[in-house]
Amino acid sequence: MSLCKAVSSRSCQGFTLIEMSIVLIVISLILAGVLKTVGVQRQQLKRDETRQQLETIKEAIIGFVLTNGRLPCPDNDTDGVEDPQNPANQEDCDVNEGWLPHMDIGAGNVDTWGSRFRYRIRGSGNLSMADAPPALDGAGNIKTNASGEQIGAIASFDMTDDGNITIDDEAGNTIASNVPAVVISFAENARTTIANCAGVSAREQENCNGDTTFINSFYSDVTNQEFDDLVVWVPLTVLKTRMIEAARLP
Repeated sequence: MSLCKAVSSRSCQGFTLIEMSIVLIVISLILAGVLKTVGVQRQQLKRDETRQQLETIKEAIIGFVLTNGRLPCPDNDTDGVEDPQNPANQEDCDVNEGWLPHMDIGAGNVDTWGSRFRYRIRGSGNLSMADAPPALDGAGNIKTNASGEQIGAIASFDMTDDGNITIDDEAGNTIASNVPAVVISFAENARTTIANCAGVSAREQENCNGDTTFINSFYSDVTNQEFDDLVVWVPLTVLKTRMIEAARLP
């Protein structure tokens, strides 16, 4: 007796097209879930690695200050080197905000998405820095940024100096104030942010609009509330304490 005769004829007919379709749909859903999970894990790994990079950069900036007695100037032309207003007097920076001068501080220049780190230092708008000279263009006119603020950073420090950068959370609550320096990774959507700051969410615009307020928030992919930036800053108290310990301040 054949096997098919020993069992029901239904068992020998195989799967119908409907049954095969159901199986394929189930397999597709499983694969989609697996791929999404893997994608999320990869993005989280990149964010974790970039956070580590930012912490290393923060320490490198502090190390530069301890060695040179001043903050490194921002890189204004993407060559990785700081750009002082006057090469003979590097305490006067050409701009308040630019790219990370990674060559000068000995740190990496791009995040795990391959985009440059943005870097801002305190500007001359603070009252304790009233004697900071403004940056001038080729015609001798005072430079201003997109917000109309006078450009002209002072990178040196003494015990009377403060920062003028503010770090807020997503609700606008201040996390840190009087910050002397901040570094930003624009993360996955860096190309969009750099090409068109006005084209990103309001939260992310705060980190690319050239003013002294920055947002440090949780990741969000909610429409019109997207946020994937990663931010690190040099706290004023930490910087001054480290400078005192290193005998760079009295």
